[in-house]
Amino acid sequence: MPISETKSEIAVRDYLRAVTTTEAAPKMHLCGGGAVGALEKKLKVHYGMKYALCVSNATTGLLAIAMALELKEADFVTTPYTYGATISGWLFSGSRPIFADIDVSTLTLDCDSVRRSLTPKIKAILVSDIYGIPHDTFGIRKVADEYGLWYISDSAQSLGASRDNLPAGALADALVISFTVGKTAFAGEGAAIVTDNASLYQKLVWFTQHPMRQKRELGLALSNEFGLNARIHPLAAVWANASIENSLKKLEDHQKECFRVIDVLNRSGVTEGIDFASRRINPTFFRLTASWKSGKTHESKLLDVLRVHGFQKSIEVPPVSLLYQQPAFLAQYARLLSNNVHCPQAERQVRSRFCLV
Repeated sequence: MPISETKSEIAVRDYLRAVTTTEAAPKMHLCGGGAVGALEKKLKVHYGMKYALCVSNATTGLLAIAMALELKEADFVTTPYTYGATISGWLFSGSRPIFADIDVSTLTLDCDSVRRSLTPKIKAILVSDIYGIPHDTFGIRKVADEYGLWYISDSAQSLGASRDNLPAGALADALVISFTVGKTAFAGEGAAIVTDNASLYQKLVWFTQHPMRQKRELGLALSNEFGLNARIHPLAAVWANASIENSLKKLEDHQKECFRVIDVLNRSGVTEGIDFASRRINPTFFRLTASWKSGKTHESKLLDVLRVHGFQKSIEVPPVSLLYQQPAFLAQYARLLSNNVHCPQAERQVRSRFCLV
């Protein structure tokens, strides 16, 4: 019996056939057409925003935002509890991170800590939905508006997550999602920037896209051959466009199972309580993570309880260490740190947190 093809496989096959039989198809992605345009349209609808721009990866997308916002050698508030690529592009531009502490229940930036960290030199807030847990988009938006700051969200792990009935990061000036390994929608590699800001979008097109797209969207007399070649690979766009709806449906099943596991955790007596449901937080659970109660580990007991309820899980060390403690960061950027950098809540979570896989 022949193996049925997935929608993504069919889309990729049809694209490869088209590029070998027509002259227009190979160039379609250069101007933001075909699967690129279709995927961007779906993302605009999902987030309720006016603009979406596909790029090669999330790290490059965040770098492009820093370029477009002219954040060179500027200070920005961010979280130490994230993957280094969240801030790497901004570090390359010479900007200085000011680390604020986290909310222990979501591991994302704590709004009060952000306020305490602000100085006149700070130009932006860069948040991260680590493990796919949405940050407080209303709270961060309020702080950003009050102090006239740009608000950017690394939402690479949170496509399909929501908080207070809004998509994760939906109130940011711009957010970045990813299509690489383990993310909600996998297409090998790739990413997208989503925004409501027309001026920012135009600058991003100028800095990241092919002159064919620049002329189509910015005007025939405008093209920049000196920007980044940061557009998404056409096959990745075809793959992501064909699979994104099904990926979001599969995510719903994953979320439901994770909430069932959380119910067991909350009744186990050995982990700190997780109150996502009562706070209307629906993560993607890129990682299902919890914290030991009182810092005491009870691995065998917890795994036994989970097995009784039908969950075969193992416990792993979380794949995150604090940015300002990492040797690679200190070797390259120690000069950017203030002398008294200290985020006690984040440091406590590094010691007590674990992941279930």
